[in-house]
Parts: sequence; C-alpha cells; structure tokens
Amino acid sequence: MVDTTSTQPAETGAAVQASVARLLRWSSRRANRRVLFGPAADDVSPNDVWLLDAVEDNGPVRLSDLASWQGVDKSTITPQVRRLEQRGLLERRTSTSDRRSVMIALSDAGRSLQRHRATAGAALIEELLHDWSPQDRRVFTALFGRFTDRLQAHPVPPVPHNPPDVLDQRVQ
Repeated sequence: MVDTTSTQPAETGAAVQASVARLLRWSSRRANRRVLFGPAADDVSPNDVWLLDAVEDNGPVRLSDLASWQGVDKSTITPQVRRLEQRGLLERRTSTSDRRSVMIALSDAGRSLQRHRATAGAALIEELLHDWSPQDRRVFTALFGRFTDRLQAHPVPPVPHNPPDVLDQRVQ
C-alpha cells in the first residue's frame, strides 16, 4: 500500500511513481490485459492498442503523425500499421484535402474492437471502484484525468542512440 498522507513534493512524487509502476506492471501481464481489454483484444499488443487509440482519438491521420506521436521514425511505424491493416483493424484512405496524401483510419472491425475494449475496461474499473463513494469516484476521475493530461503534455527528452549502461556505471 502506498502512503497517501504525505504532502511533501518528493514524498508525493515517490508515492505516485510507485503507484504508476504497479499499474504498469499489472497491465503488462497478459491475463490482466485480457481483463482490461476484453477477449476481443487477445491478439493485440499494448503497442497496437496505443496505435488504435491514437487513430480513434485523432480521426484519420498521416503515417508521419502516428510516428511522431509514438516518438519513432516513419520506417518503424510502417510495419506496425501494415500488420494492423492486414488484420483488418486499420485502413488507408486518400486525404480529402490532398489527394497525394494517405490517411490511416479505423476500419469497421477496428471500431468494433475499440468498442469492446472500452466496454471491458469500463466494466473492470466500475468493479474496482464499486464500493467507493460517489464523491471519491468523482475526485479520483478528475485528479487522475488531470494527472494523465499533464503527463501526456510533458515534453520527453529524446533517448540517445547509445544510452550508457547504468549497470556498468560504478560509483567512485
């Protein structure tokens, strides 16, 4: 259990970081992802989910925009998108504003998967919060949304191509 009584920034940061780490660890387990995403998403990786979410949230998007959003090169995102296209979850469309541009959009199957995922995720969260007071649920929803909005907007420094191996660094 995380100590939620501290109001000191460093202690708050450590407590929230520990909670985020537990959330990420929990969601990285295949069985837990099945509960969170529903059985319809059994063969969908977390990265696939993020890509589908980005396309759903932003409407038809350019491949370069998806790559930028993921923080990767266009050559990295292309095979990921192609795989989702081959599974029938994404489709390419010609841009209405520039006939030379190709846009990536959710297919009918992709929209269906997203609906099933949203329903499964909402059901899990409702189950976990069922005994919270309406006030606690409202406050949690507002603060968690505010936190994730801030996190999403926070600039992330680029990762060096050859990051130093932390384990090889010795304190002298």
